Amino acid sequence: MRLRFSRISWMQGLAVTAIVLAQASIAAALPTPGEKAVRARVTDPDGRVLDLRFPHEKPILILYEGKTSEKQNQVLKDELERLSRQEKESRKAIRFAAVADVAKYDYWPVRGLAERTIRQRAAETGSAIYCDWDGRFRSAFGIDATRSTVLFIGADGRVQFAAEGPLRADARERLIEMLREAAGSTKLANNKG
Repeated sequence: MRLRFSRISWMQGLAVTAIVLAQASIAAALPTPGEKAVRARVTDPDGRVLDLRFPHEKPILILYEGKTSEKQNQVLKDELERLSRQEKESRKAIRFAAVADVAKYDYWPVRGLAERTIRQRAAETGSAIYCDWDGRFRSAFGIDATRSTVLFIGADGRVQFAAEGPLRADARERLIEMLREAAGSTKLANNKG
């Protein structure tokens, strides 16, 4: 018995597949600058919540990474560390959130080991590390799980910067300049009241 496909049904199937793939790629894209950020929540291993609900009192810089992508933006992390030491006001004016993609480790007993590792890393860096246990944060922002992702969201909830993978020097410089500008404008806004 030989199956016969008409040319029209084959083309219709191809068209439907193309539409579905296009919608999936659109849904999985990072937000663009100027776009309103979505509301998302993650917690750290001790239950402290990062709730991205806007407007906020401060802009927020989010670095989202998984085990395989944590080294991709090491140069940026080193530059941010230098910036925070040199310009202490920027650390007060901008909220920083490290978010770890730990969805692969959300089962017993591995989750406990992952929480312990994240607590140790947070103690080493001096910053809270939030956990994306179910991948909802990643999905909400269209983040690729294999790439380090940087998001800078203004206090008004608008995305200022979004990039994934290792940032080139020009992108790092642009982000650092945005952070400096935001720290200056936040400082000025806080001095008005």
